[in-house]
Amino acid sequence: MLNSALRSRAEYAEMGAEGLAARTTPERDAAVVKAVEEMLDGRESVLDLCCGYGRVALPLSKAGKVVRALDISPNLLEAGQAKAAEEELKVDWAIGSMTDLPYRSDSFDAVICLWTAFHELFGEDEQLSTIWEISRVLKPGGLAVIEGPVWGPATASEIANGLRQGPQHRIVTTEHYGTSSIHFIHDEASYGRLCAAAGIKDYKVYKREFGGRRRLILEIHQPEN
Repeated sequence: MLNSALRSRAEYAEMGAEGLAARTTPERDAAVVKAVEEMLDGRESVLDLCCGYGRVALPLSKAGKVVRALDISPNLLEAGQAKAAEEELKVDWAIGSMTDLPYRSDSFDAVICLWTAFHELFGEDEQLSTIWEISRVLKPGGLAVIEGPVWGPATASEIANGLRQGPQHRIVTTEHYGTSSIHFIHDEASYGRLCAAAGIKDYKVYKREFGGRRRLILEIHQPEN
């Protein structure tokens, strides 16, 4: 199977910022930003992991956060940089993979990974590397938030049509406004295995309304020194 980073880079190079923006609405974006601001209340430095064209990074910067934003896709980062310059917002942009973060340990009060981005990692080795890296760059007392779709059992029709594949049928093909995407669907058990393997003891997994949709949230809490 193609490396997840290469697959994602190719997909978003073809889709572009306009194609990605077509998968959401201004109302959904505003609701997500409001939820994130509430969750990160009191935390100053934020890493927006897999930031795309900055639809969360830019509002967080406008709200006074110190924001760094990383993505695998140069074309999406260029769109974000152009918008930041237009709005005179300061964001530290970087190209890179979430499996190997180019930041020092204990760098951020918070890390966010939204819009199902973490779920584009199909291999458990990539998933574990990312969870470990997120934990590594959090400051003591820091918080990470990973957001994605809610797990549900595969139907016979989904399996027969190839819409659910892989172990436990966790690799899912979904439609978004005329385009399709493929994601790995997590639940409490799969997140628990990753956190245990990464040595993370303080975490929680729960479902909530997030941007107008029922979503699964993983919170990682870095212990205080």
